[in-house]
Amino acid sequence: MERKADDMKQFALDSMPSFVERISGSEDFEKFKKKATKYGLPMMLVFSENRLVMNEMKYLSTEFRRRVLVAHISLSKKENRNIFFEYGVRGQALISAVPHTGDEEEKQSLVTFDGKWNLHRLRSFFTEHALKTEVKSQPKPDETKKKEEVPPEKQKVKTEL
Repeated sequence: MERKADDMKQFALDSMPSFVERISGSEDFEKFKKKATKYGLPMMLVFSENRLVMNEMKYLSTEFRRRVLVAHISLSKKENRNIFFEYGVRGQALISAVPHTGDEEEKQSLVTFDGKWNLHRLRSFFTEHALKTEVKSQPKPDETKKKEEVPPEKQKVKTEL
């Protein structure tokens, strides 16, 4: 790779952080849905024919981290075709927002992005359907017990001066 503007731009875009989860089959999709349910996050499903994740999705997944979960579902994998049929996608690139409702009516409350694919419109779509505040990670049961327990050395008070 030479030090030209195009090569440096490509390097920067390739090394950009991404929190987009790539789905490869029904098992991965079920894990993704369980994760969304566990943390109470809405899901953004990006259906595309290409395996590459768009740079805009990398940016938006980083910007809206812990407010929405983003999944990339590629049609080029045969295992994902049943997910395409399940959500009624016919092969074109599509973004669908599934709000977190906690029940099985998620397909009825599905919202599809139907605007032109540019960063500003995608950002406003994400802003509209993402949570307003970040979800904090739940503390593990071991950590809460450690905070409540006071070591015996600290309980004793010195009476001698």
